[in-house]
Amino acid sequence: MSWRGRSRLREFIQSFTAFWHEFFRFKSGVVGLVITIVLVIMAIGAPFFVSEEAYRNWDNPSYWDTYPHAVPPAWIGYVTGERYAPQTEVVKDIPPLPTQIVSFSFLYNCTYDHPPSDVIFLIESTHRNFSCSLKLRVERPDGEEIVVLHRKYDGGLLRILFSTDEDIRKSVWEWAQKYEDPETVSKILANPEMLSFIDIPHIVFMKKGYGMLFERTGVLEGTYVFNITMIFSEIPTPPPGFHVRAVFTGAAYGLMGTDARGRDLAVGIVFGSRLALIIGLLTAVLSTVVGVLYGIVSAYLGGWRDELLQRIQETVSSIPVLPLLIILAFVMRPTVWILALLLVVFGWVGPVKTVRSIAYQIKEETYVEAARAVGCSSRRIIAKYISPQILPYMFALIALGVPGAILTEAGISFLLGVEGVSEPTWGRILHDAQAAGATMAGMWWWVLIPGFMITLSGLAFVLIGNALDRILNPMLKR
Repeated sequence: MSWRGRSRLREFIQSFTAFWHEFFRFKSGVVGLVITIVLVIMAIGAPFFVSEEAYRNWDNPSYWDTYPHAVPPAWIGYVTGERYAPQTEVVKDIPPLPTQIVSFSFLYNCTYDHPPSDVIFLIESTHRNFSCSLKLRVERPDGEEIVVLHRKYDGGLLRILFSTDEDIRKSVWEWAQKYEDPETVSKILANPEMLSFIDIPHIVFMKKGYGMLFERTGVLEGTYVFNITMIFSEIPTPPPGFHVRAVFTGAAYGLMGTDARGRDLAVGIVFGSRLALIIGLLTAVLSTVVGVLYGIVSAYLGGWRDELLQRIQETVSSIPVLPLLIILAFVMRPTVWILALLLVVFGWVGPVKTVRSIAYQIKEETYVEAARAVGCSSRRIIAKYISPQILPYMFALIALGVPGAILTEAGISFLLGVEGVSEPTWGRILHDAQAAGATMAGMWWWVLIPGFMITLSGLAFVLIGNALDRILNPMLKR
């Protein structure tokens, strides 16, 4: 390396060190930097923190069948002091047996204040050339037995969900009404739509008595036995084997809970951080660079060309951006990359006027006049003598522009949902929560967590931007 190269490197290191020394004087900027680093780690390490397969299947309802629906985060028990049933799964392989009756059981020990949100059985046979009568019975710790299901089974994959199976709902209702307040039963019979609000899986785990339909009697603790019996009219040839999976979905789940479709919100939040940073940074960088260069060129050219460029900027800035972006997003259903470019197309006008006024002052400086006198090209003057003076201001603009881009994307996703952006962003999660009435249903985690992440990411870049502005803007230095 030459002497001049070493000198420039030494100057750069000194300037870089001085900048960070100055930056760390602003505690708010340090807080913003720490938050940003956490978000970047979350975005880059998303596949290590949560399942990438779950992210790819975010809009696939069948993928989330065995997840608990609309349950709070697993740590809620530490806050409330109550016991929430965790997600429990048991798998059994039943070998082919040359008998007319195949029977097996699953035991579940319930010692919780909040029982499983659902009970799911997935039964898959090795072949389909048979027909049998399948019976599912539940033996409760109090000695009661409920025949919850009795139907024909012809092999293949059979999904049994206590929460949605109409036969199970009917059977459990008929059993429970024997112990419920007759007046309550009469009201429900007079208004059948009330049955849809009764949590059938929970009733299975409730103590008998008045109020059990609305979970007022408390959980009956003890061991529950789920018996499955298959009765063949004759011994099938060849006899089938069965792979049976029993899932007792948790009353609480994961770090951030689940939504009404059973989707793990941690998956959407963690991968949403990647999308938020991509949109925010890409939009802020591109729109700021375009706007700064546009303002510099406009000021340098001057005259009628400056006037023409300013009229173009004013025309674009007068366009109602959000309504137009909503229409474009609805028509195009863009990816995050396309949405970021759309934000750039309408967002570059912001810094133009300020940069133009700064560039006008720099343009009249003596060293710029000297460069023009010795024959330097316009491109060289702009690149070497004007742009470096505005570069520090541009960095502050980029940091301050990120929150606006994140909030705009969140607003579009919130208003349009899946019709807007195809990826599961924080705004889309909020849209789904609003569409499902999460606030009225008490599912606070579905609303507060994505809202908090949007606020936190915006705050981080605002704090950094304000610190940069104070460091790089001489008028704000103390």
